Amino acid sequence: MQFHYALVDDLISRDEFERRVQERIDGSGGLLDEDAAALLVVGDCGRQHLQVRDLGPGPTLLSFFGRVLSVGEPTTFARQDGEEGRRASLLLGDATGRVEVVLWDDQAEAVAEIEVGEVLEVIGRRSQRGGPSLSALALRKSRVSIECPMETERRCADPVGTGDLTVRILAIDEPKGFTRRDGSEGMRTSALVGDATGTARLVCWEPALLQGYCAGASVRIGGARTTSRGRGVEFSLDEKGTVAPADEAVEVRFAAAAGVKAGDTVSLRGRIVDPGRPRGFTTRDGGRSWVRNLDMADDSGTIRLVLWGEHALAALAADEEITVYHALAKEGRSGAIEVSVGAGSHLVLPQPDCSDISFEGTIVPSALGPTIDNGTEAFILARDLLPGSEVRLEGRRSGTQITPYTIETVEISREFLEWRLEALLQRLEHAENSF
Repeated sequence: MQFHYALVDDLISRDEFERRVQERIDGSGGLLDEDAAALLVVGDCGRQHLQVRDLGPGPTLLSFFGRVLSVGEPTTFARQDGEEGRRASLLLGDATGRVEVVLWDDQAEAVAEIEVGEVLEVIGRRSQRGGPSLSALALRKSRVSIECPMETERRCADPVGTGDLTVRILAIDEPKGFTRRDGSEGMRTSALVGDATGTARLVCWEPALLQGYCAGASVRIGGARTTSRGRGVEFSLDEKGTVAPADEAVEVRFAAAAGVKAGDTVSLRGRIVDPGRPRGFTTRDGGRSWVRNLDMADDSGTIRLVLWGEHALAALAADEEITVYHALAKEGRSGAIEVSVGAGSHLVLPQPDCSDISFEGTIVPSALGPTIDNGTEAFILARDLLPGSEVRLEGRRSGTQITPYTIETVEISREFLEWRLEALLQRLEHAENSF
């Protein structure tokens, strides 16, 4: 009875709880045993056993039944005060999902008496930091029948488990240095991974594990831990982890534009309808950044993308195909759904045809950087040049960008100015006729 009283000890006294349990037993004519009656009293007090998918964060005690999918061995760790602690974890599941249940110190030794397939009744509390695990305060074996898949394989959208993670690498950053708490220096690599269920961030604290792999590779990752961040789940991999090529190529799920809902983290692929224009703004810390509204369409419909920072400065044009990974959908000011493509997202641009080019024009500033314009065509330059100067250059064209090999200043002739003026007038006339 004490087991269930822990769920309502902040609502009624122990004596009152026992009195209500006895009333339930007497009222059933002996059909209810003490445990069944206690569960009913807990329900009368407004505290219900939950399904796994409903186990949310917060200070409230939670109770649920779960089937044991895997049992971890107890491990030793050092607390901040130098004392030694013990930790063991269980993977429990029901028809709605899976959850990691953590047992601490003396409780950790209890895993030796727990077997895969058994059903446990658990009282515990979620991490207030929004972590995916639950700390058990009490648990016991139950005769309740629970049907659920016994698999432990993890996926991006279902990260709780003990199995490996088979994913496709979508983007991978260069290793970066960091300082540990003890003052020593280390390196880490961040990557974006995906599978048929969604996408997730991966932080590798041992960059050598990802060495030799690049975007597009399908890999099988062992030993990754799961942490929670503001943008959802993140996998963390240390020197104990493993990375190996996957047996088969992993396909990543793309959402349909018409089916995106606010709060979803989605990947999209489609055609640019309106590329929009970058707009500069000042950030809260006084820095400079950019934002750009872009309309994209797929077979299901059209959706607004909001590109932030460097994404907003990408060279994009109407009718080009683009791919967006790991972007957060929100409700815009107009009430329509917008997909925010920010620092945690990955934007895949069209692969342009490359060719040598000889081009003459005037250097003009633009939101995308220095641009060379001859009155009928304009290209972004991959280097800074003085605005207003007239140049002839030889270089390599890649889409709408030119990387100059040689640059020569040229004089502006009267004939050239007249030709430029005529070209400008024709463009203005064409623009007026379009309205």
